[in-house]
Amino acid sequence: MVESISGGTVIRYILGRTMKKNKIPARSILLFLFTCFLICSTSCKKKVVLNPDTRYVYQQPEQLDDGWETASFSDVSMDESVIVQFMNEFINTIEHQIHGILIVKDGKLVFEEYFPGYVHYHGPYTDFNRETIHNLASVTKSITSALIGLAIDNGFIQDVNQKVFDFFPEYADLRDVEKDEINLEHLLTMTSGLEWDENTYPYTDTRNDCVQMFYQGDPIQFILDRPVVVTPGTHYNYNGGCPILLGEIIRKTTGLRADNFAEQYLLSPLGITDFWWKELPNDICYTAGDMKLRPRDMAKFGNMYLNNGSWNGKQIISTEWIETSTQPFIRQNPFWEAGYLWWLHTYEVNYNQIRVFSARGWGGQRITVVPSLDIVVVFTAGYYDEPDLESHIYIMTLNILASAL
Repeated sequence: MVESISGGTVIRYILGRTMKKNKIPARSILLFLFTCFLICSTSCKKKVVLNPDTRYVYQQPEQLDDGWETASFSDVSMDESVIVQFMNEFINTIEHQIHGILIVKDGKLVFEEYFPGYVHYHGPYTDFNRETIHNLASVTKSITSALIGLAIDNGFIQDVNQKVFDFFPEYADLRDVEKDEINLEHLLTMTSGLEWDENTYPYTDTRNDCVQMFYQGDPIQFILDRPVVVTPGTHYNYNGGCPILLGEIIRKTTGLRADNFAEQYLLSPLGITDFWWKELPNDICYTAGDMKLRPRDMAKFGNMYLNNGSWNGKQIISTEWIETSTQPFIRQNPFWEAGYLWWLHTYEVNYNQIRVFSARGWGGQRITVVPSLDIVVVFTAGYYDEPDLESHIYIMTLNILASAL
């Protein structure tokens, strides 16, 4: 049995480990200290006793005719007490914005809980449940990555080395020597080199380049017109325009708009029938964000990646694409590395190094795949204007991983 690393014990864990081992990598210390800072700030401002008499009782998820086999924690050798402990602390002492938590272990759905909250940052208060399609925000980018893999698998696109402007001859007047070097892999790794600022201003501010894109009559021209400011392939810059270009490349090569291509080649094979895609002007599918799925279907997508492209015995995406797209290509920041619109990180739990790759979206949307433990974790949340996002999700993920060790 392992000790749960919960919000109330993480600081003592860090100090104790530092004193005993003195072998923690610098980036891990920074990550834990940053988490502690968020936890402490959360405690000062928002930690309250919400339901002092409530005690969490675990129940195995309901078996439905949706492709999932459900099981209990004991069936998959996970420590139920660890989960119950952190759930009790979470629901009784933390004012949170989590909407849903799902855990898949060994291909079986073993945990599924939902909580009420606000839809988006101006949305209505909602009682979330398994049937609620949830805004995925930038988790959509990882789905767009999968669509490119499917287009390559099916011969519509040759490979990731193809040049971007070759797909857009109608914008030849925007080309120059530097832009001609941008290829699909640069879009998939957000290393296009194009000038783009999606970080200085929030998504509620029209000065944000991603927001500006929605006000353009021709979003593709808006993206391709940007100057190259660094050599393509050398520098990571978060750029929501990259997956938009990828979505249009899918349309140009397959004859199907990205959402229709996704339905035929990805969603239907996964048994996903309830979904929604946002649109940009000029009939462009918004492949950078705001797709909506049910949490169980988010977990299907993650479990397909865990199983090297297979779902319930059917190969949907090639193993080669799964392996390539979830490898680190460039560092995003001190804590995360970027693959093909997937983000990679190493958790440290009870002195174990656990490598994960995640689809990550604004507000706390997550699909985290843990190959070494055969686990997929899904979060939906509403932390659109909250500083507590990383501390809450980080601590919960630590506990979930600890329960499997």
